[in-house]
Amino acid sequence: MAIEKLYEGNMRKKYLLYAIPLILTSLLTQSYQMINSMMIGKFIGSEAFAATGSTAPIIELIDSVFWGYHTGVSIYVAILFGRGDNKRMLNVIKINFLLGTVVAILIGVMCNVFHAPLFKLLNIEDSLSSQAYAYFGTYTMGLAALQLNWGFSYIAHGLGVTKMPLLVSFASGITNVLGNYISLSVLDMGVAGCAISTILASVFACIVYLIKYISIFRSMGLKLGGIKWDKEDFKNSFDYGVPTLVQQLAMYSGSAVVSPLINKCGVAAISGLNIANKAKGIIASVYQSSNKANTNFVAQTMGAGKIYKIKKGIKIGMTQTMAIFTPLMLLFMIFARPFAHLFLDSAKDVESINYSVNIMRYLLPFIVFNVVNNFFHGVFRATGSGKIMLVSTVIYSAAMIIYSYLLCSLLPTSLRIYGIYIGLALAWLTEAAFASLIYIRGKWKTEEYKRLESQR
Repeated sequence: MAIEKLYEGNMRKKYLLYAIPLILTSLLTQSYQMINSMMIGKFIGSEAFAATGSTAPIIELIDSVFWGYHTGVSIYVAILFGRGDNKRMLNVIKINFLLGTVVAILIGVMCNVFHAPLFKLLNIEDSLSSQAYAYFGTYTMGLAALQLNWGFSYIAHGLGVTKMPLLVSFASGITNVLGNYISLSVLDMGVAGCAISTILASVFACIVYLIKYISIFRSMGLKLGGIKWDKEDFKNSFDYGVPTLVQQLAMYSGSAVVSPLINKCGVAAISGLNIANKAKGIIASVYQSSNKANTNFVAQTMGAGKIYKIKKGIKIGMTQTMAIFTPLMLLFMIFARPFAHLFLDSAKDVESINYSVNIMRYLLPFIVFNVVNNFFHGVFRATGSGKIMLVSTVIYSAAMIIYSYLLCSLLPTSLRIYGIYIGLALAWLTEAAFASLIYIRGKWKTEEYKRLESQR
């Protein structure tokens, strides 16, 4: 599993070969999560399914802290790799993994101590609260292992290694599914068992990653022991990691603020939205994975100083992502009802299924605007334009909150779940208009980018 310089050789081929394992990895991850949700719906029932869905926005908000930070750090790692500064690259990885582990433990403890006021703020129904806490409390106590798993995966992306995350995802996913089956059907552990299975699968993945990384770094002639607490490494890590962290927080904060509206729509609507969000997760994982090819290409190219290749890469990346996204979106529109039947009883949960089908067929296609947003986020992040990326995301989150609350105030209760999703679609559109304008006008170009551009 060799490390890969994406700016060398045939760029179209490199983009595709880089993206395919990432897409397969994401599809595997989403498939395992979907199977786990199906098990909850089939083995425990629609209330348990709704309970896990009711805490999803806050779990995603917490997870986004680590997704964002590790994604940003992986960009810095890609730049160091492009420069050939491998010793510093390894030290940066060590520092940030240790920092992430400490923060994850603290957040997990606080989530369990203060879960009651948090659930009240989210308007989680009393009938769902015990199962919601069983999942939420267990999941958050395993954040240390989960964030290490994500961190290992993102660092691999920065190094141009995509086959390793694919293989690890396959193995850990099977472990997760088997664990869920045993915990639900044999041990009768309920939703807490699902969370435990997820954590154990992440621990397994971390062990495999660690073994592989030791082999990779030794082959690069690097010494693995010790950490150098270098101020410059901290500063540069924060310069890349924090803007992406804040950007992710801003994005998922909008969902968390809208969450009380969702949790007042009733169990049927929550379950229906939960199913539609599974479809959204699969679609998003595919185009986000494709876009990562462009993000890491730009970062490595910036590090190598080969700035003249970036615009060509951006065109290739956008074309590739749209070509992959379009047929997948059409499949979910056509097979929305069979997809919904995978999660709930087609006879007992008709109302929930109808909600999910309507959202998938008529509202989810607007995610095409988020495809554009995610692509530009990657460009802004890789060139060091973190502030622009953050402003773009804040516009999206503010728009989603305003649109959702406005539409919910105008619509009857039975239609409010659609109003919330229309608000999301309009927010995607609003951000896409802003991000496209910024790109066309060249406002995303940093001083470093302009300096390299002038040296051609």
